Amino acid sequence: MKTIETTLGPLTFDKLGNRINAHDHLFLDSGPGGVNVPDFLLDDVDKTTAEIERWAAAGGGAIVDTMPTTGRNVDKCVEVSRRTGVPIIMSTGFHKGAYYWPDHWRYLYDEGEMVELVREEITSGIERSNYRGPLIKRSLVKAAAMKVAGEYNRVTDNMKRLIRVVGQVHQQTGTAVYAHTEHGTASLEILDLLEAAGVAPQRTLICHLDRNPDLFLHKQVAQRGVFLEYDTPSRFKYQPENVVIELMRGMIEAGYGDRIMLGGDMARRSYLTAYGGGPGFDYLLSSFTPRLEQEGFGEKELEQIWHDNPLRWLAD
Repeated sequence: MKTIETTLGPLTFDKLGNRINAHDHLFLDSGPGGVNVPDFLLDDVDKTTAEIERWAAAGGGAIVDTMPTTGRNVDKCVEVSRRTGVPIIMSTGFHKGAYYWPDHWRYLYDEGEMVELVREEITSGIERSNYRGPLIKRSLVKAAAMKVAGEYNRVTDNMKRLIRVVGQVHQQTGTAVYAHTEHGTASLEILDLLEAAGVAPQRTLICHLDRNPDLFLHKQVAQRGVFLEYDTPSRFKYQPENVVIELMRGMIEAGYGDRIMLGGDMARRSYLTAYGGGPGFDYLLSSFTPRLEQEGFGEKELEQIWHDNPLRWLAD
């Protein structure tokens, strides 16, 4: 029986729950992200525990934590899982440049060296300090997904190198890959680069694409055989929720219901009730999913979006 690596060890599919959050952030407590934007600083175990308890109480299952080799804190994620019983699927790979100091090793090491570092986080265990060094101290938890990232309307030369690194590791390990898009841009360029690097389309997830809610584009992306992750619900600064609901309905009617996933992307203090913000980590389950039901989405469609599609991406 297939298993997926989590903060609670390798788990079979039936232990991951029926509502799998395909893209979220539990901690960001190192690197320039929380320094340059204090609202990004997520560092409190008790507060994150409170948020994940709300998620679990609403029926939530496993969560894909999408901080890779910066900002990530695997030890804190393990503690939250211990307290709540919620499995967290950890990531390796690379975020966009704003989350790294200019002298980070992603700019200094050659591709072969980085392939080894990323692969070891999948096969041996996540490095607990994100390879800040000088010593390497590994967690028992292994990464089960790899991240790459575009910038607004472009992919940097450095990220093109990192995509090749992730492609090599994917070919060696079969690990799922997901891509950050900035406001839903550069998705087709990222797909071209991932395919050229040898990443299988059926193991690829394009994130935040609903921030560019162009149904024609979304069908173009889905035609490539990849998955799409939507996470604007509750964040009306991007668009009202009826826009993403109509986008989801359009994708299902076009035959791409088997390509869609949902994530919270609760990457700011101001989004989380435990930090004094809102709407909270549970919003997708306590508010948005009931609206989908009221809008005519059936249980079969919701099961596909929340459960079947994430598992096919992670462990097909």
